[in-house]
Amino acid sequence: METLDQLMYWRGIAPNYFNYKGEHVDVSLSNRTLLLEAMGFDLNDHDAINRSVHALEVEPWTQWVGALQVTPEGDQSYFEVNIHPDELNSTLEYEILLENGCPLSASSNNSLSNPRLDDQGGGSIANSLKGCFTPALSPETGDYVADGIRYSRRRVLCGSLPMGYHKLAVSHADTRLECCLVAVPIQGYVPTSLEQGEKVWGFIVQLYTLRTQSNWGIGDLDDLKQLIRHAASLGVGVIGLNPLHVLCTPNEYHCSPYSPSDRRFIEPLYIAIEHVLEYALTDKADSNVLDALKQADKVDYQGVWKAKFKSFRAMFKVFEQSDLATVEARRQKFQRYKKVAGQALQDYCYYQAMRNAGLNYEGCPKDSVLTPEQKQDVEFYAYLQWIAQDQLASCQKLAEKLGMTIGLMRDLAVGADGSGSEVSTNSTIFCKQASVGAPPDPLAEKGQNWGLPPMDPANLQQTDFAHFVSLLRSNMQDCGALRIDHAMSLMRLWWCPPGQTADFGAYIYYPFETMLGLLKLESQRNNCMIIGEDMGVVPDAFRDAIIDASVFTNKLFYFEREHDNRFKLPEHYMPKALAMLTNHDVPTLASWWSTSDLTLRQELNLLDEATPFEQTLEERRQDKHRLLDWLQACGESLESDKDTLVNSPLTEGLLAKIMCAGAKINSQVFAIQLDDLALIDLPVNVPGTSSEYDNWQRKLTVDLDTLFSNSAITRILSSIHDMRAK
Repeated sequence: METLDQLMYWRGIAPNYFNYKGEHVDVSLSNRTLLLEAMGFDLNDHDAINRSVHALEVEPWTQWVGALQVTPEGDQSYFEVNIHPDELNSTLEYEILLENGCPLSASSNNSLSNPRLDDQGGGSIANSLKGCFTPALSPETGDYVADGIRYSRRRVLCGSLPMGYHKLAVSHADTRLECCLVAVPIQGYVPTSLEQGEKVWGFIVQLYTLRTQSNWGIGDLDDLKQLIRHAASLGVGVIGLNPLHVLCTPNEYHCSPYSPSDRRFIEPLYIAIEHVLEYALTDKADSNVLDALKQADKVDYQGVWKAKFKSFRAMFKVFEQSDLATVEARRQKFQRYKKVAGQALQDYCYYQAMRNAGLNYEGCPKDSVLTPEQKQDVEFYAYLQWIAQDQLASCQKLAEKLGMTIGLMRDLAVGADGSGSEVSTNSTIFCKQASVGAPPDPLAEKGQNWGLPPMDPANLQQTDFAHFVSLLRSNMQDCGALRIDHAMSLMRLWWCPPGQTADFGAYIYYPFETMLGLLKLESQRNNCMIIGEDMGVVPDAFRDAIIDASVFTNKLFYFEREHDNRFKLPEHYMPKALAMLTNHDVPTLASWWSTSDLTLRQELNLLDEATPFEQTLEERRQDKHRLLDWLQACGESLESDKDTLVNSPLTEGLLAKIMCAGAKINSQVFAIQLDDLALIDLPVNVPGTSSEYDNWQRKLTVDLDTLFSNSAITRILSSIHDMRAK
């Protein structure tokens, strides 16, 4: 049992946690062993268990360096080495090869490893010197006893390292070991104006819901440009988007942006097809088909997919065969794009081609597997990604040109579908036998199972977090901010074992310090500020760490309460935060006020059966009174008595007061949904449902030009801007 406990510890399986009530909960041994089995361990093979524990617990201490290390940039840079007692008084050498290929070297005086950088004339730094250190003279940061041998971990100062992914080599006599040494900043990137106290505001939108006269039945990247122009004219500084990740299949039952095929690439349906050069050289789509798709109240994913991919295929044929100089120039740009995008793009495109051919992707695909037609399919999907990424880049450039402080805020989902491209092409990184979820809470007594395989922390470390870094880089492209959905995944994730409800799960811990360091580094490199969605049960240590790292937190009005359940006053909101009145997981303001969300949840059997529906309605009525009290505390006058307002639908006047009071919130980033401006009642998503409700399909009820030509709405937005500018 002791060995099994050790294995669970080293694989990050927590034996307990605090639930939503603050109660200490012990996770049963049987639940934890289910997760070990999901990780691939045979619990009846005791020799294998012992070998795994030895490899995880003992072997790292027998090597000077091995796993990736994170260190602060600048004067406090260091690395750590594990030392056998016989080596404590030896002189070891080290060399640090900077990411840009230039070695940074130092020498030691046999005390601490104080570096000496030689100048070889003209101010250039010498690259021929090597640092050395005596372990016994370096501070000890840990120890471990194995087989009677006490190994010691020593911290070696190594001068001032710039941010980056460097290579550390430690050597003595004929032995040389290497690892990646990552120098990370103290904080993530924050725009200068926000550092100086600016309060920005903006919109949160689900891109596919946008209506315009030009799109093909789904909001696209040209629609986003139209929204940017409207928004910038009103003083908006940020536009938050749903995850733009590639979806799994072109149908309405698998269209959740939070359950994608691949988080590294953009869904091609978002391409503004008529703005691609090759489209002008093809036969035009059937206008009757397009009109029907536009006029539908919901996105017809199958219909849109058929229409767009028919044109995409025709466009790609022109792209390959046209002898026009303009197309030839585009082909050259495409080749450069593929070269930069590298293996990840190649893997994704192979996956798509093999799926279209009815083949299963296992490991790295081989050219010999595909026919010439299928190889052409690989090029086709790369072509679509090139167009999509180019159009998204032009959106952010427009936002910057028009003076937006942040511009686009992208969203990174917590996971990807187990049968999709990302997991299939990186199968060793993910634990496909488990799935991500949440522990039991009042809204889900059995917990939540989101059906997404988690990344295995042990495999992440063995691969130097390469996939994690690739996710950050791809999602920080062409935006000014990145919202990380369920940011707690940097520290821990609730894993659900196969064939069981989520209450049979447990928290699995991740190397938080390392992952947060990599996040800060990529944030600075990409000039991309980070918002960590931290709602729910969050340990204080996590929130303190991300705040210290200048990662903004995420606050949702409905959940921001005082101890007596009153809505939190604007001045009590955290400054370094994105505050939202509503989002995609909660009812719109109109629905919340009318209580239609409760009626819908009752119809879907999602309410607590132990609580009478009339009691639930009464609790909402009290909350509506609390909201009116909050408005008055914020200095807003009411247009009639409270009982009358509570018993009436949400009016434009009351909406204006809610939004203007929200604009007073102390958080530096404040966002509202276009759905609320349009007083939309139906939700875009009902958590806890799949086929029971048409999630991720409902469009806006009006097109963008109509919405922003509404004088009542523009007055609201002008008031918000004035309030944020104070």
